[in-house]
Amino acid sequence: MAVNKKNLFIRTLSGFILGPVVVFSVFTFPTTIGLVTTIVLLTAMEYFEMTLDNIDHKIKIFLSLMAAFTSAVYGFTLRTYYAGLIFFDPITIYVMSIVIVALISLFILKDNIKYKNVITSYTYALIAISLFLSYFYHIILNYGFTTGLLALTSVWVYDIGAYFVGLNIGKHKLAPVYSPKKSIEGFIGGIIFTYVYIIIFEYIREIFDLNMIDPLRAIIFAIAIGIVDTVGDLTESALKRTYNLKDSGEILPGHGGMYDRIDGVLYLAPTFYFLMKILRV
Repeated sequence: MAVNKKNLFIRTLSGFILGPVVVFSVFTFPTTIGLVTTIVLLTAMEYFEMTLDNIDHKIKIFLSLMAAFTSAVYGFTLRTYYAGLIFFDPITIYVMSIVIVALISLFILKDNIKYKNVITSYTYALIAISLFLSYFYHIILNYGFTTGLLALTSVWVYDIGAYFVGLNIGKHKLAPVYSPKKSIEGFIGGIIFTYVYIIIFEYIREIFDLNMIDPLRAIIFAIAIGIVDTVGDLTESALKRTYNLKDSGEILPGHGGMYDRIDGVLYLAPTFYFLMKILRV
């Protein structure tokens, strides 16, 4: 398979520039909320541009701001909830967000088809983008910032491993209908890369008495990361093909849009948290 060296260079350069910014944003909870809120805002804007082409741009901005604002309020409310200062379930924030958008849209749109499209699109974005990504709050509040960093970077490692293994020895298509370039070899290679990375990461954490995931559980995590990252990527690929788009946007040089960059992370965040709970890590 031919490699576009220019595109690879741009992807690598943008990764080196943006990567440290994202990593350092995970080390305090307020900056994590800022990071998640910003990513939700940018991703939601791309998503609404894809799915609501017949809706006024101002409404799409409003929906994006609501999705991002909901994530931010959820983060601060969740921290207060864990501290025992409030007694209602923070997920209520997301329920109220849908109610507010539904109410305002009734008065603004005054069109049955547009109203249905806005509510459907907003509900999906609020759950699959805002809520899913906000599970990083749960990971950090329950298991610490280093675990949040592991969850985030393990997806990057899987993507890198799957990309280079698939590029060099990939022959058997994984899901040709949704993404012709993905291969079974890349999928397996990405999982192996991820497993080795988790072992190294936990070895470093052990030095500081922070390690949580043993080598046996690491196998489960690596396989789960490979599966959910692939599902997230294929889901977005199917969505883009529905709207005849190559990328969700152009905000990240060499990577396309923000949605293109975090499609797997969205599915990984809640999965990683539930695995930590289920496996009693």
